[in-house]
Amino acid sequence: MLVGLHAMTTRIAGDQVLNPWTRTTRNAPYAVPEDLPHLQALADTQVHPSHAPYQLNLTLPPEPFIGLHDAPLVMLLANPGVGDADPAAYARPGVTERTLQHIANAGGTPNHFLTHPDKDHPGLRWWSRTLNGLTKQGHSHDELARQILAVQFHGYHSQSWRPIPYTLPSQSFAFYLVRRAMSRDAVIVLGRIAATWKIAVPELASYPNVVTPKQNRSVQISRGNFSPENFERIEQALKS
Repeated sequence: MLVGLHAMTTRIAGDQVLNPWTRTTRNAPYAVPEDLPHLQALADTQVHPSHAPYQLNLTLPPEPFIGLHDAPLVMLLANPGVGDADPAAYARPGVTERTLQHIANAGGTPNHFLTHPDKDHPGLRWWSRTLNGLTKQGHSHDELARQILAVQFHGYHSQSWRPIPYTLPSQSFAFYLVRRAMSRDAVIVLGRIAATWKIAVPELASYPNVVTPKQNRSVQISRGNFSPENFERIEQALKS
């Protein structure tokens, strides 16, 4: 069950929720300081071998979102994955630093996996697969890097997704980005953990600009994975 957000950790300036990821620790374990006690307590409960796929890997920099915060197309995801190639990829010079800079930048940055010449990074491979249906329509990686914002339900890596039985202080910023997207009529792609997102941001249930894939475990943006009407709405968002 999700618990309520904590006002003490949601810092607001005017109508802006301040980005907590600017304070991410600069060395492992990588986390927002307010999250760390909860993440450590969670790790203490994950002692059975069956828990291994769901353990959060704090040796990798968190990726709570990627893209410009005012992008016209928004993808709502679960949390960043981790595979065998990730530790070596993030250990290469500058990769972790680039990731931390991205999540701390006001307004976000274009998707650095699509714009940076690190062709062997697993992140680029994932994004290339996910957006292959759009590149086939003539959209370039440079274009898509600026038009799509991906928001994770939480920003910490694990092999497999399982909800954390607590709302982390840092998640308030993810929910803010979603509400901000709705305020500007962005098209929102809502798939695999749709119910979880709707609990966190109830307004999503009645938001008219949500599109859902045919296969809710697949986030690939392609004609085959969306109805013709929904794919057209995605295309129109990318033209805005």
